Amino acid sequence: MIELLQIAQGIVERGLIFGIIVAGVYLASRLINFDNLAVEGAFGLGGALTALLTSWQVHPWIGIFGAALVGALSGVATGLLTTKLKLNNLISGIVVTTGLFSITLKIAGSNMSLGGKPTIFTLTPSVLSPYQPLLVLTIVCAVLFSLISWFLKTEVGFLLRAVGDTPQMLTNVGKSVHGYTILGLVLSNTLAAISGALFVHYAGYFSIWTSVGVLIIGLAGMILAEMLSANFGIALLVGSIIYQAIIAFTFELQLDQDWNKLITALLIVVLIVIKQLLHKKEGV
Repeated sequence: MIELLQIAQGIVERGLIFGIIVAGVYLASRLINFDNLAVEGAFGLGGALTALLTSWQVHPWIGIFGAALVGALSGVATGLLTTKLKLNNLISGIVVTTGLFSITLKIAGSNMSLGGKPTIFTLTPSVLSPYQPLLVLTIVCAVLFSLISWFLKTEVGFLLRAVGDTPQMLTNVGKSVHGYTILGLVLSNTLAAISGALFVHYAGYFSIWTSVGVLIIGLAGMILAEMLSANFGIALLVGSIIYQAIIAFTFELQLDQDWNKLITALLIVVLIVIKQLLHKKEGV
């Protein structure tokens, strides 16, 4: 029973970490209608910088803030490639992710251990030791999601929604579609970088390969979430947790973990088909 609870706790913890990148994918894909491939690069960059700053014994929360900052800059770069150089959305994301791969290697190499340095999970009272990650991640997600939900209800937030739905409205009221597109990408990549930073603190190490496939994880979590609710909110975290539970189930089945990416790809196809069938049924 205890082992089962520990497995469930681990699933929830990883679900919360990757739920943040699910939110980032949602903001880009659903709000500004931008297929943002740069989230993988931002995830790795955030993790690399956090690992480096932690090894320098910089305060853990400053490391998280630094990750958010470089994530935002990567969003600006993605946006400028699209809006100023007129590159295709997908090409912009690929270019940024490819460039960030080299930058990430220069920052932290292919692997970097935190070597027992303090993390955001070791700053809480030791009496909470077994539940430190769960407690901290819950608070972080609650704060982030509350701030974003509030922001989306502001005037700027409503205008940001219009980028994907009715961009002409922004032009009519004298606002820059390009500016709001960049803002959406900044938010998306910032969340991805924060997710990468949290993962490094959680795992205790950085690896250049942890960012590979992160976009697919975010996409799968988003599709699962949209079966519960189409709006931004806690459903995105639930979708991420469900995805982590599915992956954990493959461990229990003792499947070769080399098949995880293929399982995820097939899962996305199945979910999309189910979603289309449900929409078709509702339309009847």
